[in-house]
Amino acid sequence: MEVIVNISNTQYDVIEEIIKDLNWKCTTNPEDTKYDIFWQDSALSPENLAQLSVHQRINHFPGIQTISRKDELAKNLKSIQKIFPLAYNFFPKTWVLPRDFADLKSQFSNKKPKTYICKPEALSQGKGIFLTRKLEDIPEKCVVQRYKQKPYLIDGLKFDLRVYVLLLSCDPLKIYVHKEGLVRFATESYLLPNCGNLGNTCMHLTNYAINKENPKFEYNSSLTEDFKGHKRSLKKLFEYLGENGVNTKQLWMDIEDIITKTICVAQPALVHLYKSSQPNDPTGAICFQVLGFDILINSKLKPILLEVNHTPSFATESPLDIYVKKNVISDALKMLGIQQRIDLSMNEARHKMRCKDIKVFRQELKEKWLQSREIIEEIYHGGYKKIFPNNRTEFQDYLKAAKTVWINQLGARKRKENSSGNIKVFKSKFISKKITRKSIFERMATTPHQIKSSNDISNIKIKSTSRPPISLKNYGCYVRPKLFEFSDSKISISKEFSKQG
Repeated sequence: MEVIVNISNTQYDVIEEIIKDLNWKCTTNPEDTKYDIFWQDSALSPENLAQLSVHQRINHFPGIQTISRKDELAKNLKSIQKIFPLAYNFFPKTWVLPRDFADLKSQFSNKKPKTYICKPEALSQGKGIFLTRKLEDIPEKCVVQRYKQKPYLIDGLKFDLRVYVLLLSCDPLKIYVHKEGLVRFATESYLLPNCGNLGNTCMHLTNYAINKENPKFEYNSSLTEDFKGHKRSLKKLFEYLGENGVNTKQLWMDIEDIITKTICVAQPALVHLYKSSQPNDPTGAICFQVLGFDILINSKLKPILLEVNHTPSFATESPLDIYVKKNVISDALKMLGIQQRIDLSMNEARHKMRCKDIKVFRQELKEKWLQSREIIEEIYHGGYKKIFPNNRTEFQDYLKAAKTVWINQLGARKRKENSSGNIKVFKSKFISKKITRKSIFERMATTPHQIKSSNDISNIKIKSTSRPPISLKNYGCYVRPKLFEFSDSKISISKEFSKQG
């Protein structure tokens, strides 16, 4: 079976190279809908997901911003941390401004200066990030974190890990982590933060986009040099740590825990948006996503989550980039099982079955798909290792708690919308209706003297402030005349009114 991949919405040449290596076919026409996989760099909306067929695949989940945006990640992790304070202690103390400003302000009351790192809510590649010790330097709207000033150092340099994670399905939740990844080094020797070096981003930040601009940045020229320079192999890093007496098995298990716990926070939102966009899909397999988790290791060898990238860079500027990213992407594409398509159409069943039978048939299709999917994943997992589902029961508690947090936040958002907008609109409509409801002429678009015959009555529309003329009777009273005579079966304009018009 020929597999067609639409790459019209990606900037990375490596995607096309991988597809050719797999002997699949590429299309670059954005209007072409006859594809099996659509690979894009931008986020996916529920409306676009709803347009896809059951057999098609796309490399994003709607709703992933619940962990990929810095403000949403902080808000969700802090919410579930209140329920599981010990389990969710793997991220820095965080404030989301402006809502946490009062708490942040109280941190500056101590005489001992503390260092904070300020990040824009939704930017990437280190844009807009800076360190400060002054409250007045902090923008009104941003994410502020306590700066972790005691990182684990190699060659005197600070570094972080880029771990590639495959979210293969949200219902059931399936998470894989790849053995290949990147280690990104700062380009200036690390010193504890002080007033003189807070502005040295190449010392305190490990973002590749920032450090590659430093003349000191060193690329590795071949795969044999995968632990040299300022971008190194994740696999080689763990070999180095193991040689230096670090319990790498426990460290990697801690990293896997961070990844799984973080994605558990997003799962309720992902399932809701997926099912509302694809209510007739029994597989839950249209979406998949390769995420980039940025992990810092502190001096006590404890991993700390920095952020989650929903569209990690797949630029290939070195032999190490090409090797790692090709493996990450090609292994993910192979695990989709596009080559072994199963008939999962329910259209014919809907016309022949009752509601109960459709539910049973739907469940049978889902089980059939999951069985075939397990076989495909076992054969084609490549460098990926499944980390969820697993045998640890506590993760089910995390998922239940995440759903409760999501429902509470959804309810709070609706109440906020009602208090700020919907109730006001309702009141204004009510008042407007009450004020304008005075006489029939306020609902007429034409003034009374414009009505020339009974045939024009059918054309009467809304008018705001018209009034019929007032006549003076012989007994000295001013009265408003009748507009219509109802004595006959046919409505006609009264003679008294027609004389005045």
